[in-house]
Amino acid sequence: MGRRDAATRDEAWDALMARLQGTGLLDGHGPMADRMLERVFTHSAYRHVERDVLRESWRRNLAVSVEGVRARRHPGEDDDDGPLREVGEERARQGVGVAEMLQTSMQHQKIFVDLVRELAPPSPYRDSLLLELFAIKQAWSAWSMVALAAGHREAELEMQRRAQEHQDGFVRRIISGSMAASEIGSGAAAYGLDRDREYRAFRARPAPGPDSLRLMERYLRVAATAERRNGMMTVVDGDLCGFVAVLPAEPPPTAVGVSPPVPLHELPAVFRLATRALETALALDRTEVVSVADLGLHPAVVADHDLGELMHDRFVKPFERFGASGAAILETVERYLRNGSRLEATRQQLFLHTNTVRYRLTRFESITGCSLRDYDDLAQVWWALAWDRLHGSRGGASVAS
Repeated sequence: MGRRDAATRDEAWDALMARLQGTGLLDGHGPMADRMLERVFTHSAYRHVERDVLRESWRRNLAVSVEGVRARRHPGEDDDDGPLREVGEERARQGVGVAEMLQTSMQHQKIFVDLVRELAPPSPYRDSLLLELFAIKQAWSAWSMVALAAGHREAELEMQRRAQEHQDGFVRRIISGSMAASEIGSGAAAYGLDRDREYRAFRARPAPGPDSLRLMERYLRVAATAERRNGMMTVVDGDLCGFVAVLPAEPPPTAVGVSPPVPLHELPAVFRLATRALETALALDRTEVVSVADLGLHPAVVADHDLGELMHDRFVKPFERFGASGAAILETVERYLRNGSRLEATRQQLFLHTNTVRYRLTRFESITGCSLRDYDDLAQVWWALAWDRLHGSRGGASVAS
């Protein structure tokens, strides 16, 4: 191509740019701009966005690329995509999904091609210039869509974070008792809860791993859905805490302490029971869903440290000085209590002679000064042995309640 041909082709490009600038196809300010605007923003997601707002943001989008298109170059590292990211953020806050937003960008590209073919001035270079223009415009369009999507995602994450903070605050306030009854009602409606339904407070210690929270969320079915929510959950002092209407039938991924079902405004009172149930379940190495009622007297054993020490000092500690023989006596007494004071069942489990079992029980009574036929003494002995299993050095499962 000679210099004259190149100059003539450049002149043809300038004439094409002038025509597109004059009609508004490059910057959205000419007579074709409104026609194009009406054809671009046809998706129902934009029905709540004012036309003036759309027109202004559309023009900002075009302004980012217009100089690059006129200069016949593709986007580079020095081009600023900040305005496009801002538009993406704006669309997210307006409730326009990223798919609808990108579909609109693709629609703009198609309409642009159709109108340019219609308006491009005649020239020997017309076809080749249009191919060049469309390739450049497509590069800028793809670059713009990436920036729009990035801005949209950033806004989505920020809105999700704020929504989660509001939800976490609602759960914490409702289980702590710091929320008024009127707020409970409005909050229940906002989060899809049935305020007339009864809910169980729960507390769980998440298992190690990055997916522990999601596993519990799926297990308890507390994620937001189009239907009524089964409950809500947040993190309090490292534990997963909240409330649910219906407990799953399948086993949980970790121990879960639950309360009896109560109305929403009574959750603060019973959340303490869920906490005690969890603490006791963890002490007993139990991994199922448990309530205080399921654990007998063990929650009291776990909670009342002072009383446990007193019982331990009287009924367990005296046998420590006897070593293995003392441990054998305590094991026999523990089995005897577990078997409902049945001598024969205890003998069979320990593979001992009946006289040996009797001797060990008598030895225990003589050292501690108690009677294993007295109900008050039996209760104290059980408490001492249970406390020793939970806090002492012998390990293993606790005695049955």
